[in-house]
Amino acid sequence: MKAGRTIVFVLIGLVAIGAGYGVVLVRRGFSARAEPSYIETLLAAGARKLAVPSDYRDLRNPFPASTELVQAGMEHFADHCATCHANDGGGNTLFGRGLYPKPPDMRAAATQNKTDGELYYTIENGVRLSGMPAFGGRSKTDDAETWHLIIFIRHLPKLTEQELLKMESLNPKTEAERQEEQQEKQFLRGENPWTPGDSSPLKRRAP
Repeated sequence: MKAGRTIVFVLIGLVAIGAGYGVVLVRRGFSARAEPSYIETLLAAGARKLAVPSDYRDLRNPFPASTELVQAGMEHFADHCATCHANDGGGNTLFGRGLYPKPPDMRAAATQNKTDGELYYTIENGVRLSGMPAFGGRSKTDDAETWHLIIFIRHLPKLTEQELLKMESLNPKTEAERQEEQQEKQFLRGENPWTPGDSSPLKRRAP
């Protein structure tokens, strides 16, 4: 009888805590600018861990780490992932800061301690209720790219300044940025009398 009462009191307590937390959320609003609370972070971490099937957790990367594969993963990361995760994996970008929850610092233990299989599953299947999309279900070539990406993720804590500069050249560019880059190259070859920062270098050449 006492055990039954204890369970009832615990359930009532949990409902009360949940209701109180709901009131706090309503008052605070649901802005993506806010940092997730401790409770949200705890629940999300637990849910993500449970969401990875056990047969994925034990997967090992079939590709041994090498300079060439770090480079391949770096090129893929700079072109496809850095918009949200930043070149250094820290997540401090315009899009990263606007997500809720924020992208994790991929250099930190929370990511680096994950198994290859957990990282693979996350990349391939995404994370529900977050900004992480699913990239799986494609070709064998894309599957290999995912494993190369994991090799680069392991390399993130050791990223050098030279590698960061290389990644900047690989990041996606707007049409205006591509045009300016092309005009700079033309200027350096002596084909265009233009100085960087000029808003209309082609008009200066017009008669």
